[in-house]
Amino acid sequence: MLLVTTLFLACPPGDESGGTEDVRVDHARGDAESISPRTCVNESGVVYTTWQDDRDGQDQVWFNKSADAGVTFLAGDELLSNGEGDARNPVIACSGDYVYVAWEDTRDGELEYENIYLQWSDDGGRSWQDDDIALDGDPDGDYMSKAPAIAAAGDNVWVAWSDQVNGAYDIFVQRSQDNGDRWLDAPVRVDTDEAGAAYSSSPVIVGDKDDHVVVAWEERRDGNSDIYVNFSSDNAESFSDADRRLDEGDEVGATNSFEPQIAMDGENVYVVWHDERFGENKDVFLNLSRSYGDGWKDEVIRMETDAEGIADSQNPSIAARDGGVWVAFQDNRASGYDVFLQYSADAGKAWLEEEYRMDTDGNGQAQSFEPRVAVSGDTWLVAWQDRRNDSGGVGFNDLFYNYTVDAGATWQAGDLRINSNEVGTAYAVDHAVAVFEERIITVWADGRAGSSDIWAASRPLGINSVYVAPDEE
Repeated sequence: MLLVTTLFLACPPGDESGGTEDVRVDHARGDAESISPRTCVNESGVVYTTWQDDRDGQDQVWFNKSADAGVTFLAGDELLSNGEGDARNPVIACSGDYVYVAWEDTRDGELEYENIYLQWSDDGGRSWQDDDIALDGDPDGDYMSKAPAIAAAGDNVWVAWSDQVNGAYDIFVQRSQDNGDRWLDAPVRVDTDEAGAAYSSSPVIVGDKDDHVVVAWEERRDGNSDIYVNFSSDNAESFSDADRRLDEGDEVGATNSFEPQIAMDGENVYVVWHDERFGENKDVFLNLSRSYGDGWKDEVIRMETDAEGIADSQNPSIAARDGGVWVAFQDNRASGYDVFLQYSADAGKAWLEEEYRMDTDGNGQAQSFEPRVAVSGDTWLVAWQDRRNDSGGVGFNDLFYNYTVDAGATWQAGDLRINSNEVGTAYAVDHAVAVFEERIITVWADGRAGSSDIWAASRPLGINSVYVAPDEE
């Protein structure tokens, strides 16, 4: 169990919030832009959040935490990146007391190419290493390394990224098996076509305590983008000699497949994405392995139950545990986008005959998009961005969610709003969502103050946000 002894000089709900219940996470002031929040919630309900902002005249990576499931955060956030270049696009993972943050960094070389750096803490984010760790073996910054992805389990932490050291981008992985202290002498290449021959991007990664690691990504080796995967059985010391294309049933490289997402549940590994095999409208597909990333299915599983290609479905989110698999996605079968959830109770063998619709306004009435799914026991939750209150049509959105506490037998009759500023008056994007002890925890980037800031909300399930007008004094 994580023991947090830090003194919290934290802001209670409502402080700095302009009359709302939400909590400000970053402490940048003026017109600084705080963007790209990424969040990890550990088994004790400690919430770790990282983001980039330019408060000091350059993009840097910052950190804050909550020891009470997101109700309050530290009154002072912490700078993690220690270089003179820009630091962007952070990602975060946590395991027990250990917290890991990786990012793109331009400190090396005159060309200001991005390299991959990492910081880690062994005491729940109270202290960090004196020096950032360079992961991509490019000390002079001669090549670009982008789009880091991170995962942690037990004493293991893995970082994957897209790297142009060989020409076109390839996928590489670094790993530590002692909680971040020591790393491989050199990163390991994951894609197995000719090095640097094709553009590989958007890696996602999972792993377990028993040395299994699986990486999926987009790659253009045959023309348009396909989804590929590779696996390691020796904790990323090496990967299989032959990677595997996942978007079966579509001619190789004929149409684009995008946005892979990945989940692991024991030996079962699931990858979901959207692709254009049935035309301009995208559909959402899933492939699965029963052996830690080896032995994938020859036939992919389509998540929607409407006719193929008749509506645009995209941006899937996935969770898997204890044999259950949950996939949420946005779909415009009723004109505007709605959010749907597909579910399998038997590790992907059978799926619902009809998906659950999550948003409870009129069918297609407003744009509901970018879903996130979170699961804890029989409690399932889906959150999304929603423009139902954007009366001016300027692109403002709010955050909503729906949930079940009885494994999908019943859902809420009305969805619930998360952010508690005045409805439809700002954007709320890049949201992360978690369920902890019957609470919803959400962190996002928010434009209510004119520039982008990082905000959080933590409330018991079923409690709608409440807007309270600020004092006129």
